[in-house]
Amino acid sequence: MERVEHKNEQSLRQRLERRAEVRNVIALSIPVVVTATSRAVMDVVDYMMITALQLPDAQAAILPSQIVMWSYMIMGMGITMMVNTFASQCLGRKDDASAGSYAWQGLYIAAGFGLIGLAIRPMLPWVIQAIGHAPHVQEMEIAYTRVALLTAGPTIAAYGLGWFFVGIHRPWVTMWSAIEANVVNVVVSYVLIFGHLGFEPQGIAGAAWGTLAAVIYRTVRLVLVLVSPAIASRFAPGRSWRPSWRRLRDLLRVGLPFGLQTFCEVVVWAIFVNLLVGRTFGTNHLIATNTAWQYMRIAFLPAMGVGHAITALVGRSIGAGDPERAVREVRYAMLITLGYMSALSLLYALKGPALIGLFIDQPDVVAIGGRIMLCAAVFQVFDAVAIAYSAALRGAGDTFVPSVFYIVSHWVMIVGGGWFMSPSPPAYAWQSFVAPQDRKSRACRYA
Repeated sequence: MERVEHKNEQSLRQRLERRAEVRNVIALSIPVVVTATSRAVMDVVDYMMITALQLPDAQAAILPSQIVMWSYMIMGMGITMMVNTFASQCLGRKDDASAGSYAWQGLYIAAGFGLIGLAIRPMLPWVIQAIGHAPHVQEMEIAYTRVALLTAGPTIAAYGLGWFFVGIHRPWVTMWSAIEANVVNVVVSYVLIFGHLGFEPQGIAGAAWGTLAAVIYRTVRLVLVLVSPAIASRFAPGRSWRPSWRRLRDLLRVGLPFGLQTFCEVVVWAIFVNLLVGRTFGTNHLIATNTAWQYMRIAFLPAMGVGHAITALVGRSIGAGDPERAVREVRYAMLITLGYMSALSLLYALKGPALIGLFIDQPDVVAIGGRIMLCAAVFQVFDAVAIAYSAALRGAGDTFVPSVFYIVSHWVMIVGGGWFMSPSPPAYAWQSFVAPQDRKSRACRYA
């Protein structure tokens, strides 16, 4: 009888523990999802405002410009994301002072990327011209990227600080700073894009200035929270602000593989959008891809937010010496991510053209975008699983093997596969002997 009662008590305790773990996953995921989507919301809002200008060249230019900008920033963001891993592991070990030190090291890495960004800024016109879009589109791309590259330092700084607060399981700080920054972006971008309050209309460049104002605001906001009494009393940022070569090496050792992975992902998509789509098929296909991309962000960025929550949860469980709890937390979060992405996949498959039509009223562009949305509906279900498990490995400090798989698959499947399927040389070298009008008609059939 006593054994039965003991088993019942043990079973009840396990069920309560599992429910608590599910609640922890959800409670941490919600603010992290909001945070992860905040920068994408800025870009989508900018795209909506640019669309209101009724300038097709600006609509075609904004996504390629953003990809050029992200191609530089993403390496630093990948490295500083590891602040989440180390801060959460320190939290699990109850080594709070070390967690605060990792936040500062992320700021130093951000400062380095900001200075390098200033140095390479004069090269932007050459990069844009080398991509080879239509001349009017190039003018818009240069106007945007000249300002947007200035956001590199503050974006990476805010990113590292945000993941520090997620790592110490205070994600609401990060979430509210992201929401406030989006408000700043909307106000400043609206004023400068359309020319209000005495400012001259700046068009697409106004969107970049709004983003710069927003990320600077967010960085300052997070630094003030970092040095506030509530955080200082426990994590001692006032005593851990000095550069620590050991902790910098930790961030670089674990962060560089992931930073290289994210860099390759953005470069791969830059090649895909700017060269394989933009140069092969032209402006209409570029506009359709840009519009579909806004919806794809709505899908994968919240999933990545859940992934960041997984990293923090796994890091804390590993630091506390409880890997079994980490396995369970990953399973719960993966099911949440898979359910969300599957629901959106169904929506994209059934209503893809209608969703594209909310931004564009050109039938040809809507038809192209609908086919792109169908492709997105298929691949993002698998993306959900990959995001969940790669985030879990980051929480354990394992980034090398997942990064190798990501890098190889992206170059082989997206660039190699896209190049092979494209009706452009060298995959179809025989077309150099075909008349230009025939090549154009063949390209339309491939689309």
